[in-house]
Amino acid sequence: MHNEQNTDSTRLVISAVIPTRNRPQDLLRAVESVVGQRRLPDELVIVDQSADDKSREGVVDYFGRIGSAIKLVYIHDVRVRGLVEAKARGVQESNGTVISFLEDDVVLRPGYFSKLEQGFLAHPEMLGCSGVVTWAAVQRPAYRWFFNLFHRGIFHDPRVSLHGYCEDAGEGRLILSRYLSGGLSAYRREVFDRVRFDTVNDFFMLEDIEFSTRAVKIFGDRHFYINTAVCLEHHMSPINRERSGPRWERKFREYVCFYKKRREEPWAHLHLTWLLVGLGLEAVFASLRMLSLGPFFGAVRGLIRGFQFKMRPL
Repeated sequence: MHNEQNTDSTRLVISAVIPTRNRPQDLLRAVESVVGQRRLPDELVIVDQSADDKSREGVVDYFGRIGSAIKLVYIHDVRVRGLVEAKARGVQESNGTVISFLEDDVVLRPGYFSKLEQGFLAHPEMLGCSGVVTWAAVQRPAYRWFFNLFHRGIFHDPRVSLHGYCEDAGEGRLILSRYLSGGLSAYRREVFDRVRFDTVNDFFMLEDIEFSTRAVKIFGDRHFYINTAVCLEHHMSPINRERSGPRWERKFREYVCFYKKRREEPWAHLHLTWLLVGLGLEAVFASLRMLSLGPFFGAVRGLIRGFQFKMRPL
């Protein structure tokens, strides 16, 4: 698709893409927050992997009742497997010059798309950005210190320190970052002409930074930012969330696989070793806090699976 042209230099064509699966109530609340924006996206592309029609029926009925000016593209296809494939399908079916990814359990602040557009227009060199989660509690200083202590080098992540710090009352700040959060990220379309989603190596928790760091490697690190004026609330739905043990298993496996894609970078092996020390301590603490060995054994399984996993080329 993507045959639409934007001839107005003061306005972008924005496509909002929401992957969803079996969360009809969460999805409808997210859609309502999209429709309630001061600056509407030009189209809303929903890629639905649900087993039934409840999500589609709810959204289509809502659009029919309110008569929104947003073009709705609703794709209900159970053959779509997973978040990454759903996002790739959303890009394929969209027309925007900027693609804005959202999750199905978010609520946007009123100026979300207007602030997003202002950032891209004011900085033509910007190819991608992500916003800030406001609903998450501000991380305690001790946790932020612990996180930053162990996430070094290829794992350095400035996003945690920004959780809860929204600046949408003003222009906000642009902070250079190789890590862009998937559920509140946006990219110019030309990024997808050169960077493909990894649909073959089973990324989920780290799918966003796996994509954004490859984009940075191709285009350079002066083109990707966190925009602190672009804000939303993330009401984490319990639906489709893995239990404690499997979640820790996936976390360890994906970090090891993320390293494998960047093992040629300086000191990458040392960065991974140091990170695994920190994640191991965190898993032990989680087991003690929960009085369950699930996090610990999940971490061990994930570590083994990560090193055994044979990476597939894109």
